[in-house]
Amino acid sequence: MSVAFVFCEEMMGYDYGPCHPLRIERLGLTRDLIQAYGLLDHPEVILVSPQPVGREVLERFHTPAYLDALKAANSGVFPPGMEQFGIGPGDNPVFRGMYDWSCLVVGASMEAGRLVAEGKARVAFNMGGGLHHARPNRASGFCYVNDPVLLIIQLLDMGLKVVYLDVDVHHGDGV
Repeated sequence: MSVAFVFCEEMMGYDYGPCHPLRIERLGLTRDLIQAYGLLDHPEVILVSPQPVGREVLERFHTPAYLDALKAANSGVFPPGMEQFGIGPGDNPVFRGMYDWSCLVVGASMEAGRLVAEGKARVAFNMGGGLHHARPNRASGFCYVNDPVLLIIQLLDMGLKVVYLDVDVHHGDGV
């Protein structure tokens, strides 16, 4: 059984800003390192390009008002009232494509989970995922949408039992 590497170049086309600690270009550096080790050429590794999810998937956890705010900020311009949704200067800045990027990251996690659940991969890896701080109605801790929760919901819908183990240095308080 294979190992799925879920990634696409579009995942690197976004930027939280020059002073933000979350540097999306690290995804490319990680991919390059994995490639340099020859891991992506292994016969059991399948490369999977994710598709962004639609709003209906995000609404399984996130509130419509919050998603409206996130979509309104997608142009990269800071609209009034974003603070109530945890969006603004600091941890969760407004940047061009933030809604689109969020939909793509969730799509990658959902695809990774589906591949494993359906037995098409033994393991799946989405380097851009794990955004475990986002709440139903607000961004938190660099996270705009909560792909772990949305994946858990998908797996439960498939009738599977789920154990969520978070090994991050701090609490994944959005899950």
